[in-house]
Amino acid sequence: PDRRGAQAGPQSWRVCHYSASQRRRMPGSSATLVPETGVQRDWEEREFAQSIQLGIKSLAQFLNEFENTTRTKLASLNSKIARLERRMTLVEATFDSVNQPPAATS
Repeated sequence: PDRRGAQAGPQSWRVCHYSASQRRRMPGSSATLVPETGVQRDWEEREFAQSIQLGIKSLAQFLNEFENTTRTKLASLNSKIARLERRMTLVEATFDSVNQPPAATS
């Protein structure tokens, strides 16, 4: 039953809050029950779907930017590690050559 005690038929009822200028023209409280039409419901559903689509689009853009940034940073890091490995190999080879005992001459 709705606010008046009658059964709500095929239409559903929702509370509408009117602006100050609209309230000046109507007696009573600031909230009034008005029937919700299928068109209103359709617009609300479209707005909701649009907000979901916008959220998904924003998330996809963020993930793509994150992937690109991460890929670039990892490539830079990989390059630095490869350079360090080459230097380490050179240092190890130099250290090994210094620490070898001299060859025995006969």
